[in-house]
Amino acid sequence: MGSSYRLPARGPWMAATVAKKNLFFACFLITLSGVFFTYFYHEPITRNITSLSRRPGFIPMGKSDNLGDIFNDTLGFQKVYAINLPERTDKRDTMLLQAQLTNFTLEMVDGVVGSKVSPKALPYTMKQDNGTIGCWRAHLDIFNKMIDENIQSALILEDDADWDVSLKAQMTEFARGSRYLLDQGDRTPFSPYGDGWDILWYGHCYSKPDTKDGRYWVIPHDPTVAPRGSRWYFEGPSMLRWENGTEPDPQPRVIYKQIYGWCTSGYAVTLRAAQRILWYSSMIPYNWSIDGGMGNMCGRSEFHDFTCIAPFPRTIGKATPAGSKNRGSDIGDYDADKVQKESQSENVMFSVRQNIQRLLKGETTFKSFFPNPSGDELTMEQITNVKGYPDYVEPPKKNDKSQ
Repeated sequence: MGSSYRLPARGPWMAATVAKKNLFFACFLITLSGVFFTYFYHEPITRNITSLSRRPGFIPMGKSDNLGDIFNDTLGFQKVYAINLPERTDKRDTMLLQAQLTNFTLEMVDGVVGSKVSPKALPYTMKQDNGTIGCWRAHLDIFNKMIDENIQSALILEDDADWDVSLKAQMTEFARGSRYLLDQGDRTPFSPYGDGWDILWYGHCYSKPDTKDGRYWVIPHDPTVAPRGSRWYFEGPSMLRWENGTEPDPQPRVIYKQIYGWCTSGYAVTLRAAQRILWYSSMIPYNWSIDGGMGNMCGRSEFHDFTCIAPFPRTIGKATPAGSKNRGSDIGDYDADKVQKESQSENVMFSVRQNIQRLLKGETTFKSFFPNPSGDELTMEQITNVKGYPDYVEPPKKNDKSQ
């Protein structure tokens, strides 16, 4: 015997309800598809290509992996910080303008006056002058900030730093070299600069390579390299192999693992490095400047896997303003009785500082601060037309000073 229950006939109201549900579901799918497309296709492009890459004459590199992140507004790091004493408004003005004209974002962090640091806050054995103490504490404050805010990587600049108008292209080629040195192979690392580094020391004035490693990333005929006679530094790797080789090159740059360094015009650190440097420089007996302590760590005196990578010649230099020469330093009053009538830059060819007026005018040709074998006035395309390659130098024999 069959059931007496029957489905009710669908009235007009039910048909309309079903139609509305179908329409709602279709709209939902369209919206979801739009979000998916925007996130996975559009977002990386807008994130990775900044106005620098739209400058006439500049050709951005391919974006096949996260190397393109170097073209974002923090140069592929999570943050970019600049240390500046609040009373040095002149340096703040210059740094903010330089960064904007090079299309990246700076976060200014207050510097520290050494005389205001409590003697009780100094590590045991520390006996340094007030200028050195203030500089030491200012850098440690940034490491503290990274730890407090869980910042995974940061580029740190001092407020007299100067760099090339092609900084993003320079750092991209540097990243190819650092990946090679870190054995990244073909895989895409978490950081565009490779994984496993602690310090990328762009702005040193003394750099000692790890000659036991022997690997170098060589960038030949680089127009942004200050040739011999126009460089200021204490020590660096021998460049004879590339400058005086079978095909002499007055403008090679090399990327290598570094075991000691001085000067902190500009460098990048990971969160791991910030933690380690803070411990080494503040929590145990310590009597070094901040750069001296960091240099010690590059030598792996405390951590066997502490890895530093540097370029030579350096890619971040420094600049001093016109006027009394003591305006150039907040660590000490040097040459207060001497005057320079024009701004000066060190170790930077197509200096942002020296090309500010051209950038503000929207010009596309930039002037080299030093006589340039590649040409004293070049376009961005000409400046960035370089490509590096890997090279290996046999470890020097004992008492061999040629390497």
